[in-house]
Amino acid sequence: MGTQRPVAKTLPDGAQRLAPTISGSGAPEIGPRPRPRTRRSPLPFLLALSDAGLAFAAARAMLGGRAANLAAAAGGALVLLNLAAGLYRVRRLPVPSDARPLAVRAAAVVAALGVLAPAVGPARPAVWFPAAALFVLAPGSVRLAARHAVRAGRRGPFRPPLTLIVGTGVLSDYLVWSLRRRPEIGLLPLGRLAAGPPDTAGGAPDLRRVIAAHRVETAVVVLDEIEPEDVEPTVRACAEAGCETLVVPLSGGAHGLPPGPSGRVRYLAGVPCVPLTRRPYGPVARCGKRLFDLAGALALLAVLWPVLLACAAAVRRESGPGVLFRQSRLGLAGRPFVLLKFRTLRPADDTEADTRWSVHGDARIGPVGAFLRRTSLDELPQLWNVVRGDMSLVGPRPERPHFVRRFAETCPGYVLRHRVPVGMTGWAQVHGLRGDTSIEMRARFDNHYIDHWSFAMDLRILLLTFNAMILRRSA
Repeated sequence: MGTQRPVAKTLPDGAQRLAPTISGSGAPEIGPRPRPRTRRSPLPFLLALSDAGLAFAAARAMLGGRAANLAAAAGGALVLLNLAAGLYRVRRLPVPSDARPLAVRAAAVVAALGVLAPAVGPARPAVWFPAAALFVLAPGSVRLAARHAVRAGRRGPFRPPLTLIVGTGVLSDYLVWSLRRRPEIGLLPLGRLAAGPPDTAGGAPDLRRVIAAHRVETAVVVLDEIEPEDVEPTVRACAEAGCETLVVPLSGGAHGLPPGPSGRVRYLAGVPCVPLTRRPYGPVARCGKRLFDLAGALALLAVLWPVLLACAAAVRRESGPGVLFRQSRLGLAGRPFVLLKFRTLRPADDTEADTRWSVHGDARIGPVGAFLRRTSLDELPQLWNVVRGDMSLVGPRPERPHFVRRFAETCPGYVLRHRVPVGMTGWAQVHGLRGDTSIEMRARFDNHYIDHWSFAMDLRILLLTFNAMILRRSA
């Protein structure tokens, strides 16, 4: 597993020309190159334009040609509802039909028009009901036609984006063979590549180089065919190269990978996989969550500043200058940031701070430090991390780079926690999984939170957090 194999010989004709044998000695030297960019498809814009136009025409017919402004508002409302639900995203993987969610949102707009229409004029049932049916059914029909057109184009003149399979076993062979036979899926296999330890001839640096050299847009990482210690650097290399990264979970769904009831697990030629580099929720929800975090953190800072001041004064009195402790942690997509905490002890050196797992019972912790740790008040400076955008109020807890690498070796599902911003509190923490507790169970709880995220769940976790801080009781 530590040596790099050449790209599989079973390549489609177009890929064979682009991908000569890649090995430690035979690969051309490649200098710094820009990150490959996924080609922007005009399809989402065309679908939104189609929805707006059809909705406007149907609404005008329903209103008897009156109230053009109201008809335009109906078209805009439909587009906004579909956009918020992520129904204009270009999806590489086959997904369940969008017909039902499209029809539900269109029916909601029709219901609103039904309430407002009497103010415009008397309704004409002979026209109203056919126009309403067109309003509700047209978006799904357009999607069906667009899907067939895209599949026909992928089999014809429009070459799908290049895809690299990371793994060298039976499953990766099947994926190369199946994607080659089914171009309508939209992933053209460049070949397969072995994963090896980082900083070696067969490791992650070569993976980044291959991705850059051949403009690979999608990488499929088969966990069953990668050594546990190679998972984290492999996934990181794909993400850093700008690839859409799809992770094929271990057989049996081990290591806390999402089981699929939320619909986050997709199927690639029948093989379950998890999109890792795409957020589990859409842009509108991300914007809403960020605004909620910013407003919540600023409000808490405005209310709790006397508590912060008292904690800082107590730490200064007990241990002298330097009341804040700064430490490197990994956040969204594995990006490092500096986490802030109140200092509860002074480590011997930076190595101890970065690599020592627990300081529970350490004699250097004074009464003030012990109280702050016991009540979690030492975490309050992280509200500033939330304001800066390093963290969210709710999300998987961030960890130090040393331990992320270590945990990824024994728990491949751990890397999937980085699909969303890290948080001050999370689903695992409110259930007592903090400190010296099972890493595998933390990954399971964190991935469950990611795959079932909602604003209601965030509010529930915040309430459980306050309950735990005040009553000292987990959920």
